Amino acid sequence: MELHVNGKIPGVVKKGVVLWFTIASLTLLFEMDLRANAQTELSRSQRQELKKRAKNSQNIIGDLEKNYLNKQENHYKLQDRKTRRIMRKGQKQARKQAIRRSQPWFKRLIFRWKSRK
Repeated sequence: MELHVNGKIPGVVKKGVVLWFTIASLTLLFEMDLRANAQTELSRSQRQELKKRAKNSQNIIGDLEKNYLNKQENHYKLQDRKTRRIMRKGQKQARKQAIRRSQPWFKRLIFRWKSRK
């Protein structure tokens, strides 16, 4: 049974609660593993393998782009003059549209919303 004087908790009880809370929090802190898990850390060979894969995929994408451009050029050369002119106009229009889209899509949407008012 605790002795309360004028409805106040004595200092000894306060110190005991603070001491208990400190010990409990330190216990929890020391039980937690603050180091990174060994499973998430990559070894040097694994990091090198990841770099190789990334570089390989970039090379593959570059080769695909070159092949696409070569096929596009060959297709253009096989056409007659009239069709070539139509194709050039289409390319010109596509470039113009790409230049106009220098703003991100969400800015264009915001501008549209503002202009509705």
